[in-house]
Amino acid sequence: MRWRPTLVVLHRDIGFLCVGLTLAYAISGIAVNHSHDWNYNRSESEEQTAVGTPTDLLDDLPSDRKAAIEADPSNLTRHEELALIEQLRHVSGRDAVPRNVFWRGPDRISLFYGVGDADTVDYNPKTGVMHRVVRKDRWLLRDLNFLHLNEPRGVWTYLADAFAVLLMFLAISGAIVVKGRRGLKGRGGILAAAGLLIPLIAVLALRYF
Repeated sequence: MRWRPTLVVLHRDIGFLCVGLTLAYAISGIAVNHSHDWNYNRSESEEQTAVGTPTDLLDDLPSDRKAAIEADPSNLTRHEELALIEQLRHVSGRDAVPRNVFWRGPDRISLFYGVGDADTVDYNPKTGVMHRVVRKDRWLLRDLNFLHLNEPRGVWTYLADAFAVLLMFLAISGAIVVKGRRGLKGRGGILAAAGLLIPLIAVLALRYF
């Protein structure tokens, strides 16, 4: 039959066309599957440095103010707090002022740099220890995940839909293009049935067990 050679050509050419997207979705899929084990979009680095208590950093304070602050760091006046933030910016090696600053409790003040929580400095005024967390987008993987999860929306939605249709074509054409005992009437049919059963068994197991 003349349709079989045409189908073989289409299967081959579409297969080559889908190589890049298949690899991108497969790599991202593995990464996203293990979201409970790691942050698949960002890497994190942490460091702790003893920089001194507020009275160490604000060394020009009167003795009565030092005593009050040592007893309770929340006794900082607004002016003293701004001066402390400036000192923390300096000792953390930042050139720019923090995007946001707020107290998370009596023993933790957080300075936010960058977008979101990508770069955070936490300072404990009671111990004088500064904890820095820097989060950076994982090179290329963040972009693959961006596409895989359809975060761009818009035109990419239709491109992703088209890719899904092509994958269905490859699955069906690959199954019917092989003749004889290696095709659907033989070993191929057994393998295809096993492949269909895998998601069905998974759904039943998750739903009822």
